[in-house]
Parts: sequence; C-alpha cells; structure tokens
Amino acid sequence: MAGKERRQGFSSRTEMTTLLRNRIRTRDRVVVGLNDSILATWIARRLRRLGWGVHLARSAEEARRLTREFSPQVVVVETRLPDETGWLTCEKILRDDPTTKVVLVASQPERNGQAFAEFVGAAALISQEDGVQALIDQIVETSPSII
Repeated sequence: MAGKERRQGFSSRTEMTTLLRNRIRTRDRVVVGLNDSILATWIARRLRRLGWGVHLARSAEEARRLTREFSPQVVVVETRLPDETGWLTCEKILRDDPTTKVVLVASQPERNGQAFAEFVGAAALISQEDGVQALIDQIVETSPSII
C-alpha cells in the first residue's frame, strides 16, 4: 500500500488523508431556497452529481442561517418566499458577506426585475420558465470556483 501511495505523489497516508479532507472542505457549496420543494430537490440532485455541497432552505430565514453557517459560494433564492421577499433576503445576505454570489429565481416574469436585481446586488436573475438546466448553468457560471 505504501508503494501505491508513493506512486500517486503522497509521502504518507496522513498526507493523503489531509489532502482529501481539505478537498472536501473546499468544494463548492450552494444554498437553495425555493418555494417548490420538487424543483429544489431536482436542482439539488443535479448539483450534487456535479460535486457541489447542497443545503436546502424552506424560508428566507433558513437561507440566511445556512449561508452564515456554511459560507457557500452561491445562494439561490426565489423572489417570493413565505416569510419575506427574495430581494430583501439577497440584500441581507450581501450585507453580511459581500463575496457571496446570489442568484434570484423569479417564478413569474417581473416588471423591472433585472434592474431591481442589480440594485439589490444579485449576481443574476433567472426565470423558472427558463428551465432547470438554465438555472444550473447560471449557478456554475456564477460560482467563483475554488477547486
């Protein structure tokens, strides 16, 4: 076993274990806060297959708590959440950590939505009508990937 580890460039089992732990700690993370739990689960499954750590939120408060706890690279928030608007949630998240990228998801097209998304500091505004793949692509594109 030691010879195999050396061939891969590891000088010891401890070094290999440390490298793997660090890689897990530094993988991309995303918090997903959507009203539609089926859509949220589908997006989470697709992102996990891409290697993301995904945390699902059912409310704006939970999205902010998970953001503080896990420091994700991207937060996906629907513009209409049960406890407050996604616009306000975006502003609060960015006030706490301006390096977090927030992608807003509109369930319906909203008048002046793009301008308002820029105003609150969102990295992007996506319509649910664009589909799951468009949202996944936007999350991946928005992420300042660290791996």
